[in-house]
Amino acid sequence: MPLPSGCSVNTNTSDESEDTEVLLEKDAVPPQCCSARLNLAIFMFFGFSVVYGLRVNLSVAMVAMVNTTDPAAEKNTTVVPACPLPPGAENTSKVLQQPDGTPQYPWDSETQGWLLGSFFFGYLFTQIPGGYLAGHYGGKFFLGLGVFGTALLTLLTPLAAGWGVYWLFALRALEGFGEGVTFPAMMAMWARWAPPLERSRLITLSSSGASFGAFLALPLTGYICEKLGWPAVFYLCGGAGCLWFVFWCALVSNDPRTHRRISEEEREYIVNSIGAQGKGHGWSLPLLSMLLSVPLWTIIITQMCSNWSYYTLLTSLPTYMNNILHFDLKSNGFLSALPYLGSLPTSLLSGVAADWLIRKKVFSITNVRKIFTFTGEGAS
Repeated sequence: MPLPSGCSVNTNTSDESEDTEVLLEKDAVPPQCCSARLNLAIFMFFGFSVVYGLRVNLSVAMVAMVNTTDPAAEKNTTVVPACPLPPGAENTSKVLQQPDGTPQYPWDSETQGWLLGSFFFGYLFTQIPGGYLAGHYGGKFFLGLGVFGTALLTLLTPLAAGWGVYWLFALRALEGFGEGVTFPAMMAMWARWAPPLERSRLITLSSSGASFGAFLALPLTGYICEKLGWPAVFYLCGGAGCLWFVFWCALVSNDPRTHRRISEEEREYIVNSIGAQGKGHGWSLPLLSMLLSVPLWTIIITQMCSNWSYYTLLTSLPTYMNNILHFDLKSNGFLSALPYLGSLPTSLLSGVAADWLIRKKVFSITNVRKIFTFTGEGAS
């Protein structure tokens, strides 16, 4: 889930000193265009685009995978006819044309719900340890492996579906298990790469790939299902993830100190502006202080509320558009993607705005974080 635009990463100094300290003189900042830090943000943008394509493709493909004319698919299904079918459409609305030989399954609504939610069973367990390990060792390996592992498992989705519901459930849970490290690894990398005065825009550019990936994957999934059959969705998405991983391994570095193509001017700018924050943390953690920290729990609760609405929309909207509103598959994918089209420019602009407010000292860093978090929560 994209993080609030004014957020900070791995800060070791007090909040008061962070708010008042002059972070870096303007004339000492090298150009961001074509810089290593901007290239890293772009790589992350496409990485999270792939990640969210891998995550949401099942939401739309499920409509094509289920044979709703099979009586077994109607077992335990209670769909309220909130929006009656158009006149004359009663006999054709649930007939989805796919290439001959494309398998379909008699999954009822409860089974579909378990399959759509299975991803998050695995996703829950690796975020905290993933962030902890990425902070110590660096995020390149964890972010790259998270995307690559999910992509490989996605390629096996048609095979697992053919074996049975339990196999598909386990596969999706494993995908979530691998993908849970991606956002924590991103934050660990920006702790070493993002200068304080550019932190908001770099993080929002990276994480807005999630919105772009959802926006692109939802309508494309519907189109691919109709033209090539639903198995092609998972082959194409998985292949894209594997291709991204090749470029990520070849061109990205954990730390600006070890990057082979960064200019000396940019390296010194990043290292000097970040200071001690740009180094890996030790193994010890102040667990008791963290558990008793009111600001930390405030961030956790707001993030939980935001994720609840975001992931409910992401996972369930295509099924709702099909079963309740009766849109065809291509229209379903397009309409389900519109919220993410709206969030993409908002996310990018908010990152630039947050950095501008901090640079001009209109508000303190803490107040910028609070304003943008409050605005985002209220809008959702």
